Amino acid sequence: MDQELLSLLQNAQQLGIKLNDQQLAQFDVYKNELLQWNAKTNLISENSAQEIITRHFLDSLTALQFIHKPAARILDVGCGAGFPGLPLKIALPTLELYLLETNRKKVSFLKHLIRLLNLSNVVVLHDRTENIIKTDIWKEKFDVLISRAAFKLSELLPQGEYFLKSGGRLIALKGPNVHVELRECFQGTNHYKISQLIQHDINVPVLEAWRTIILGEKK
Repeated sequence: MDQELLSLLQNAQQLGIKLNDQQLAQFDVYKNELLQWNAKTNLISENSAQEIITRHFLDSLTALQFIHKPAARILDVGCGAGFPGLPLKIALPTLELYLLETNRKKVSFLKHLIRLLNLSNVVVLHDRTENIIKTDIWKEKFDVLISRAAFKLSELLPQGEYFLKSGGRLIALKGPNVHVELRECFQGTNHYKISQLIQHDINVPVLEAWRTIILGEKK
């Protein structure tokens, strides 16, 4: 086993996640495909391409402990190259995952990767949230709405109200300086059916920065 996969295995264990050989092989394919595609099209930044294991895979996996149903139907909005949704799906194959992305090249990459990894119950939605919420097609269809730095919290609240079932969970992966966004959400009246926004700070040394996760629940 190469050093990067060993690092993934060991640091996932720190998060309480056990990865088997098949899952490690899937992460290895994911990493290699991401690097190949990134050489031709801009999927992730050049800096983060040097640290895919830590800045993308492990960072995504910090959210797994907050997914309350093993077979949850989960929507990753603004997923980009698949984060955090695809690492979570690899680690917990029972998830029913939907990836919402607007960029055509990223959508092509996601579809290619899903076929290559032979993942079941994964759907790629090539659209914008503002278009989707004008219809009732996906209204209140999901157990979990998750996003990794793609939207401000104030933008995620109306999305959570639309997409989540009653009792569904909003999970927002944020950096350590999230207090400004939280303050904006609490200013004035909250017209959305997302109760409480609870902050969880994740301190895993290998990430080199604190990961803050904000949880909300659909009333």
